[in-house]
Amino acid sequence: MHPISRPRRWLAAAVGLVLLSSGCGGGGPRRADAPAAGSTSIGPDGPAATAAAPTPSGRAGLGAAAVTCPQPAGPPGSPSRLGPTAGSYLGRAGDAATAVDVTPACQIVLGGRFTAVPGGPTTTIGAGGAGTLLLLDGAGRRLVRTVRLAGAVEDLEVRHGGGEIAVATDRGVVLLDAAARRARWQRGTAAGRVAIGSAGTVAALRGSAVTVYDLGGATLSRISLSGRTVSDVAVDDRSGSIVVSGFRQAGGARCTPVQIAFVHAYDRRGTLRWRAYDHPVQALGDLCADSRADRVAMGRDGRLYLAGETAGGNTIFSRSAADPGRPAPNVVTDDFSRASNTGDAHYTYLARFDPASGRQLAGQVVISRIDSKGDRGNTIRPLAVTADESGRIYAGGVSAYQIAGRSRVTLGGRRLAPYAGGDAWVLVLSADLRRRLTWVVFTDGGAGVVRGVAVSGGVAAAAAQVDEAGFWRGPGPSFGTGGGYLAAWPGLR
Repeated sequence: MHPISRPRRWLAAAVGLVLLSSGCGGGGPRRADAPAAGSTSIGPDGPAATAAAPTPSGRAGLGAAAVTCPQPAGPPGSPSRLGPTAGSYLGRAGDAATAVDVTPACQIVLGGRFTAVPGGPTTTIGAGGAGTLLLLDGAGRRLVRTVRLAGAVEDLEVRHGGGEIAVATDRGVVLLDAAARRARWQRGTAAGRVAIGSAGTVAALRGSAVTVYDLGGATLSRISLSGRTVSDVAVDDRSGSIVVSGFRQAGGARCTPVQIAFVHAYDRRGTLRWRAYDHPVQALGDLCADSRADRVAMGRDGRLYLAGETAGGNTIFSRSAADPGRPAPNVVTDDFSRASNTGDAHYTYLARFDPASGRQLAGQVVISRIDSKGDRGNTIRPLAVTADESGRIYAGGVSAYQIAGRSRVTLGGRRLAPYAGGDAWVLVLSADLRRRLTWVVFTDGGAGVVRGVAVSGGVAAAAAQVDEAGFWRGPGPSFGTGGGYLAAWPGLR
């Protein structure tokens, strides 16, 4: 099978060819920034210098203020309609928003590579650089604090309950205190993904190895998966599990070569507990579609969630994660959740697991379709997944033409411009996977990709990378002119 290429700037050109032929939860030079007046400069061992505390700004959207948790809302009347509380560009062209989460105080924590973000008190950790965390109120309209980091932010997660923020950067993993004013510790070299459990266990992914730390920064284990491509990591402290996802390349039998998705769970000492998918190639039969487990995350409901992708309908995701001889517990509602007429389109697969045992509880296909080509399946890739306290699944990524109801997508009461070459999408499914509560895009004549989703209580948010300007602009101030993007909207009751 042909390898699944990674979603970078394939959007306008590649999709154009497809259409023509068929269809309260960086890099850049290092720069030594001097702390601005009213900021705090922090090194790895604690505060180095503190200036006078800043006074709240009189400008709309800037300055410290008391944070209140927004009230959850009922589901929209249509999955194609959403009323965001914010939709804002961040930084400049070439920047990106890469990750987002919600703190116990209902603040939105957004991470990325930003060269300029206006206003707000600033904390600098290390020598400073393009890496930035933004703390905003739950509506996404008020910038509470800007945190400048030495390394570009690739990923982040907030500890449920405690509020500490684990951050993966291209210069190591950092654990910040809940106020994002101080680095409790910093370890290792470049990290691509990071997760933190409710008891403070931190797991950082670097290449094909995962290093596990305790809350104090002591190394507990190192899990090496050499010979495999590792894409993500999650931590469930309740069961003591470190969950790792990715794929391996295999040959032999009927499928030669083929990419096979895997999800493994280890204890904190690095001993394998269970595995999902990762079947021997001889057991695949005719399930020869390439598959990958792209993202794993612990939902607010205590379950484990997977966002995978597969190249065509003859896939292991149609079978049980534990046994390819049995069907998967997949929920089908319509053609956008059915692997039919797919060809070799790369589509998304979402699944829920028990993190302690690895038992698969539910799953669903997510596919886009080309209406002008007999509803032929088209490419849609995931880059983010989570779930709220009730088990409603939130996912996001990038889609080729087009998601269900694309021509009717309405944000803040305004109909969006038609598809223009790579839609940044967010999908919200009911806990039983039988209803799409929300399926919208934020691209309004532009192109980009959702790289992070988060939800807790009354707050939901998405972080996106802007490949081509033309995203929906919502109420509240703007925090830049492009590159990164934040959308926020009420979580559901």
